[in-house]
Amino acid sequence: MKFAVKAAGLCLLLAVAGCAGPSVAVAPDENPAVLQRAEPRGGFADFGTQRVWASGLSITVGPPQSLKPSETAFPQAARTAVFTVTVFNGSKVTFRPSQLSVRALAGGQPTPELTDSVQGLNGLAAAVRELQPGQDTKLTLAFAVPENPVDLRLTVLPGGPGQDTATDFEGQA
Repeated sequence: MKFAVKAAGLCLLLAVAGCAGPSVAVAPDENPAVLQRAEPRGGFADFGTQRVWASGLSITVGPPQSLKPSETAFPQAARTAVFTVTVFNGSKVTFRPSQLSVRALAGGQPTPELTDSVQGLNGLAAAVRELQPGQDTKLTLAFAVPENPVDLRLTVLPGGPGQDTATDFEGQA
């Protein structure tokens, strides 16, 4: 009974909120239908956590992998934090991953996305395939980070500025 009341309440809340509502944090083993909505910009998701927006779009930013950039990487950096970003289009309309906006802070300071074609790190610019409803894709993103471990925060805007509520993923890289 408690589950049914929460699920019905969440469905009503999602219907009223519309497509540009805040996201819901979902741990890999949880059912998103029973979770409460996250406040816009409130709290952070750990790397590896899935975020689900009111539209049905979901994004998971996997834990970072450390990599030494090649000599052709841009910009040059001591180290690269590489992320697998999984985008699932659970909405009813086509989604263009090229609409994603991802910004990074390393140790509280802005850090650029790194491209390194020698290692297959072509960034968001390579996200050209449209996602039909029910489809997913994996993107590989890399960011320049210092040589030593650092706190890293990725801010993700699924539909670009002004379209959806941003969600922050964070952890050590």
